[in-house]
Amino acid sequence: KKPYRDRDRHARDIRSRRREPEDLSARYGTMSAPREQEMVERVEPTAVTPVIVDPIPLAPVAVVVPPGAVTGTVVAVQGQNVTIPAGYAAGAEWQVMLPTAKVVQQSGLVGMAQLLGGADRIHINQRLMMFEAVSCGMFEQKNKYDIRIGDKEGPTVMVATEESKPWSRLCCAPRHSAFVYFAPAYDQNNVLLTMERPGCKCDGCTDVMCLFDSPKPCTGGGCYTCHEMCTEEVTLHDGMVTGEPGKELQNARPLAVIRQPMQCCQPPMDGCTPTLDVFPAQGEAPYAQITGPTLFGGCSELCCESHFRYTSDGREAGQVTHLTPKSCGEVFKAMCTDSDNYGIEFAPGASEVDKANMIAGSVLLDYMFFEIDNGLVHVNPVDRSVEFTCCLCFCWGYLRPCICKCGGKKEEGIGGPPRAEDGSVVGQPWLAAQKRN
Repeated sequence: KKPYRDRDRHARDIRSRRREPEDLSARYGTMSAPREQEMVERVEPTAVTPVIVDPIPLAPVAVVVPPGAVTGTVVAVQGQNVTIPAGYAAGAEWQVMLPTAKVVQQSGLVGMAQLLGGADRIHINQRLMMFEAVSCGMFEQKNKYDIRIGDKEGPTVMVATEESKPWSRLCCAPRHSAFVYFAPAYDQNNVLLTMERPGCKCDGCTDVMCLFDSPKPCTGGGCYTCHEMCTEEVTLHDGMVTGEPGKELQNARPLAVIRQPMQCCQPPMDGCTPTLDVFPAQGEAPYAQITGPTLFGGCSELCCESHFRYTSDGREAGQVTHLTPKSCGEVFKAMCTDSDNYGIEFAPGASEVDKANMIAGSVLLDYMFFEIDNGLVHVNPVDRSVEFTCCLCFCWGYLRPCICKCGGKKEEGIGGPPRAEDGSVVGQPWLAAQKRN
């Protein structure tokens, strides 16, 4: 019994030696109220409430296009309505993610979190619009994007659909006002998020005041960003929003605002880096930022990827990448159309707000930089030369194309005043006489 008595005596000695924690405020003082308030105000604008939700159990299902069905036809698969995407003929097969159990699809960020689950990479494929491709971009159609888990072979979980006016697309694309609705692939009537993009609008040939009535008539890289009407801006809303972008809205519930800064008028005057600031719905200080390269697009997109970094609260939360074509068919599509592919990588710990901002930001980047109808190759109607767009150079909001010309015919009279048979300028015969002497 002696060892046990020694152990109990040792334990009592240790308890008797314990002291109460020392009050350090008496030695070092307390934090002043202004300093404490300053720390609170510094944290509040960047605080993001995480969304914790159980993902919907989804499984890839092979869907076969029935005979007689065309693009846009709605077919019923396991009790869900599925729209046939472009590029699939009768008898073709594609995969779509469908729920394996009866669940309630939530809306907004919660619904998007259910669909994405724990995916760390998604692929966004812009659908090929045949009528727009055949007309060489003269008749702009509504953009549609398939959002897949993983790479381009992954199953489709969401579909983003543009909604805009036909005259605005015909006269102002890609600077036109539009809504982009994000919905599950198996239920496209259940809109989760809405991206509102104010731009240039037109109501027809008789709308002579279209430039003055447009919310942002000078966007799209056609001028320097020295005024708010020249900067790009989109607002991400929870659920479905209708109305007119930039003006009257119904059921508006903003979540975040992605805005292009006026880089030629505001510090740090870094005009060669494409930048998008992400603001909270009711805040004035940005909590995230998207930055990209100076040179991109044109023929360079056939062999070089363009990376746009997304940083939130000073840490890198993900990256949006404009992908290069991987096959001969994709090369031909890139040369003749403005259809593009994007890959988004989410960093560990990225919140649902950051994921939604990156998805909306990739669609905005497509409108800003990769929707130019001139494309990689076009014919100059003036001198009939073939022009190759090597790349686009970003300079304070203005997109300067770097072009290489091939061939062309220089017609008489181009580049100077009309001349007579003796070579003298019409109305100035003394000039030819002086050259002869």
